[in-house]
Amino acid sequence: MQTITEMNRTNAKLVREILEEKLPSILKEHGLSFELGNARYDDDGVRFTGFRLSVKGALSETEKALRDELQTRDRMKFKMLDPNKIAKLDGMDISLVGFKPRARKKPFIIQDLNSDNQYVIGEELAERLFKSDVKEEGNLTLGGQS
Repeated sequence: MQTITEMNRTNAKLVREILEEKLPSILKEHGLSFELGNARYDDDGVRFTGFRLSVKGALSETEKALRDELQTRDRMKFKMLDPNKIAKLDGMDISLVGFKPRARKKPFIIQDLNSDNQYVIGEELAERLFKSDVKEEGNLTLGGQS
């Protein structure tokens, strides 16, 4: 077993690999799972900004954000999206799996169902690919009468 005496990019990646290899078996005994976010390191240590423990089977932060976004769109009757729809894009079968509220240009996360690779897409493309078949009621008009 290797002892880490200083932190650098290579060792920060090694720490991530150790955590991803060892932690799941420990947490599984307690019905927990974890997510690691981005890492920042200095000479002495590494910090994972998105480290999160959750009960097994819980939705990830991006899955919760997608659920909230879809509920908001439903309440506002605004271009509803179907999270169960499977779309085709560049020869891939894709599904809508998450949402990043702080990402302005590409907030939607899609997943290639064949490779499990994830990608981000913009709102316009998400609306085109995952538009709900449910009829939307009326249009919201602001301002004076016509």
